[in-house]
Amino acid sequence: MTTAKKQTPYILPPPLTPSETAWSQKLAHDLRLPEIIAELLCRRGVTSPEAAAPFLAPQLAELPSPTALKGLEAAVDLLAETIQDGQQVVIHGDYDVDGITATVLLTDFLAKLGVKAIWHLPNRLTDDYGLTMKSVAALAEKVRMPALLMTVDCGINTADEVAYAQELGFRVIITDHHQPPSDADRIPQADAVINPRQQGCEFAYKELSGVGVAFFLVMALRRRMVQQGFWTQDTMPNLRDALDLVALGTVADVMQLTGVNRTLVRAGLEVLGERSRPGIRALCKVTGTGQGLITAEDIAYQLAPRINAAGRLGNPQLAADLLLSGTDTAKGLAQELEQANLLRRKLEAAVLDEAVRQAEEQLKEGMESLVLYGRNWHVGVIGIIASRMVDRFQLPSLVFTGDIPPYLTEEGEVAVVKGSGRSVPGLDLHRALELCQEQILRFGGHAMAAGLTVRQDAFAAFGALFDSQVQEMERDEQQQGIMVDALLDTKQDCQEILRGLQLMEPFGEGNPEPVFLVQDVQLEEVHCLREHLKFSLRLNGTRFSGIGFFMAEQHASAVAGRVDLGFRLKESCFRGRKRLEVHAVAVRS
Repeated sequence: MTTAKKQTPYILPPPLTPSETAWSQKLAHDLRLPEIIAELLCRRGVTSPEAAAPFLAPQLAELPSPTALKGLEAAVDLLAETIQDGQQVVIHGDYDVDGITATVLLTDFLAKLGVKAIWHLPNRLTDDYGLTMKSVAALAEKVRMPALLMTVDCGINTADEVAYAQELGFRVIITDHHQPPSDADRIPQADAVINPRQQGCEFAYKELSGVGVAFFLVMALRRRMVQQGFWTQDTMPNLRDALDLVALGTVADVMQLTGVNRTLVRAGLEVLGERSRPGIRALCKVTGTGQGLITAEDIAYQLAPRINAAGRLGNPQLAADLLLSGTDTAKGLAQELEQANLLRRKLEAAVLDEAVRQAEEQLKEGMESLVLYGRNWHVGVIGIIASRMVDRFQLPSLVFTGDIPPYLTEEGEVAVVKGSGRSVPGLDLHRALELCQEQILRFGGHAMAAGLTVRQDAFAAFGALFDSQVQEMERDEQQQGIMVDALLDTKQDCQEILRGLQLMEPFGEGNPEPVFLVQDVQLEEVHCLREHLKFSLRLNGTRFSGIGFFMAEQHASAVAGRVDLGFRLKESCFRGRKRLEVHAVAVRS
């Protein structure tokens, strides 16, 4: 079933002001950049060579001190005491890439301190999100009290669960990056809480991922261990080696790739490219990214989906085992992960058509959000389906399944539906759900993504309330179109532009990959390859291969005559040979 996307217009960049033109020219001259790259930098707030240096070549030495993180000193004190006393450490993560990589990072680092941590990742199919009463009770049975319970990428919304853990004898450290409850009384009274978004935290950068928060905790703990004589400056572990995990989790969780995250991910991509971790090396080989540089796009479309596949099918331990593995087991684990991803694709395909049908019906009803439900939809793919709906319809989307066990409340067991949501730029999904929380049993997330559980008998009321809140919320109207970063003419040197673009990487949230527009051009060799549009395009006397993923429905426009083509420039590598490609974003006749 093929459904045309909304024909959103191109939104052209405003002309540079005289001051911006002067800044752009100086950047191009002083840094020897193509003029169009200097213009792109200027439009993104990089207006001087001094400002360009940390953007184009961020340095790990310039990372902020972790000491500004509220709760960090208390956490380090508690960890150091726990290690010294030989008490057990339990790490409670989450089943997505961010939660898995944060769990692996802490487990790996503590092992260097001689601590064999017990780690737990919830089962997406049978467990609720994050720290639960069930997981706390199960973990308490595995340790001798007192013991230390640490959360990564979860826990900020679990006041009752933390209190229960403390009753059982745990001391608790919460590390999380999700939005804290607006009601301060609902913040967990843990022994230490580290979350850059919590009130009173002076750490200036608020956009860390869960694994990013864990990394800064490890930075501080390493410093303490050196002070206590466990290591010297010469023998302490190099934390650069852990940045491959930070890059994976940060990109996969669609965090802002600005500021601190840009520094972490840029360095992490270098570490990933070295493929020194056996599990990463094996995974790259399975995915076909076995050679050369690894980009944020490779994480988003090749590595992260495989790591996520394990969690989506109820076995996140498989992905963690791979990242912790040695050379003897990595190959087999990577192949298992690839098989899990193939099964995930089949499950996704089984849901997609029905989800699209429901979405089209809701559009006819005038809804400004999508709230979709399938009684037997696989819980492991509802997040992916939500992303597909956002891509296709440009509306905030919640996708629910009834294929989960009952929820235990004070009233007893109740039938529930479990959902996963994705938003559009300009609309804060977490805030929209906060406005509906009287209809929600449990939720967590951030502006662009969330998970939630709703009583089955309240689902219809919730859906109506959610759409009402979305309609009333203010959103950035500038986002309602295809944002063009720069106009190109057919005589510009695309190879030179591509080299400049590589300096601007990594691309992602907060630093989107530039979209170019060429006007009044003729596409050649236009044809469809399954759901994709294939073509070629002549620029500056060279013919480039082009593709528009999932754009087969624009075939008629592409062959009707001369068109305005929105696209991104890409470099592909096939059998060791690199070539420039055009990846279409839209075709307008």
